[in-house]
Amino acid sequence: RQSFFHKTSTKCYFCQLVFKNQIQHHSKPVPSIYINWTAAQLSNMTSTAKLSALGFCGADDSVNPRLLALIGQNYPLVEFGVLFRPDKEGQPRYATKNWVSNLSNILSKNSNTKVRLAAHLCGSYVNDFLSYGANDSAKETIDLFLKQLHDWGFRRVQVNATAVNGVFTENLAYDLTIHSFLSAVRSYPELEFIVQKNEETSPLWSGLLKAKDMPENMVFLHDESKGTGKEVAEGWPTDPTFVATSKKIVGFAGGIKPSNVKSVVQDTLEASSKSGAREFWIDMESGVRTTLINHDKGCTETKDDVFDLAKCYNVIDIVCELGLMEHPTELR
Repeated sequence: RQSFFHKTSTKCYFCQLVFKNQIQHHSKPVPSIYINWTAAQLSNMTSTAKLSALGFCGADDSVNPRLLALIGQNYPLVEFGVLFRPDKEGQPRYATKNWVSNLSNILSKNSNTKVRLAAHLCGSYVNDFLSYGANDSAKETIDLFLKQLHDWGFRRVQVNATAVNGVFTENLAYDLTIHSFLSAVRSYPELEFIVQKNEETSPLWSGLLKAKDMPENMVFLHDESKGTGKEVAEGWPTDPTFVATSKKIVGFAGGIKPSNVKSVVQDTLEASSKSGAREFWIDMESGVRTTLINHDKGCTETKDDVFDLAKCYNVIDIVCELGLMEHPTELR
């Protein structure tokens, strides 16, 4: 492994890539993620994508919000995702609004470092979102909720338009649904909206891709898992169609966890670079949860499904080892 400062050299695969794409390459250590790449891997890349966010979804009342603040303030690329589904509020993976409000109050006390938050909409929130342009009541509900999210500090909103997430999917292909989605996105340019791209949502995303003047604040996440923990079996997508705006960014999710995140990051970096993306993010949910088994004095067994920050930190540690993030100075 090259861990020393080196001058650019045509014998260095990373430098060849730099020369090919006319990307500025400073004299600093080659990120370890590139060290074992072959010339073929590098030559197939059309750009060098960088990690823009490391997402941990499902933060809920099982974890102290101050711990999220501690991690987020020391690792600026970390993004905590909160699932919002009214009929499941307070259950594992679905934080209560009181907990979210408490998190927001804690984060607001430190204006120097902004901790990244993403809202993952499910259930009736998505049904209303998809009716934004057709139903006054739905529009009012979504307007109030999106403004509340922004006030809480959320800057990204993922729309999970799948049946497993409690959404009526029969109308995804309707022109009015596409119009409603785009209307809501365009109404809130201060938020970035994430389209969950999978086979089930194809009627929705295919319609969105046909839109003229696609909003700059709409991006796509490749996610066949839909939060179930199912791993990607046939390789990560490289279709440039989903690098749809000038932001040149794309996301990946599906079965990511500490035990496979090293290979996932390597593979998604390569896939995003092949697609022409300048930036990419990865997101995980089931992979950072743990079931705790408790026994009371009467030997009654109970199970708690918790958001596991130890697993989150294991992922952070691995991504830092790959050179795509950095530990704070005092932890290096």
